[in-house]
Amino acid sequence: MKNDKLKTYQAKNEGNPHDFAGYYAIEEGTTHSLVAKYLVDSSKGVVYSKPADKIAKAINLMWSALCGLDSWRLEYVAKQMPEVFKLAQLYSDVYGPPNRSLWESLDPSEFCTISDYVELRSYRREKHDRSN
Repeated sequence: MKNDKLKTYQAKNEGNPHDFAGYYAIEEGTTHSLVAKYLVDSSKGVVYSKPADKIAKAINLMWSALCGLDSWRLEYVAKQMPEVFKLAQLYSDVYGPPNRSLWESLDPSEFCTISDYVELRSYRREKHDRSN
């Protein structure tokens, strides 16, 4: 059986302040700093460190809020607000296990079509799949 879990993201510009963007404004050691570094790296510095840090905080809050939902409420969010679901899922995709994957909490049979279910694939997973 193939292990479909993404591994913890490895920052690409760690310790290189002269690269295209750097991480100078990202709070180190927080529960969102790796997401901020992912945003900087994946956008090639278009989303630079100061806004990336703020966006990452929001993603962390969304993930935390959705983790507290019952499964039927989480499925509602996934169906009715897929972008909120995908942004929140990015947190666990960047940090990897043991962080709860919202994706694994969904029941595919609850979706009208498989395309509705597949549309929920996270931003990091889509990027990961395209590179293979």
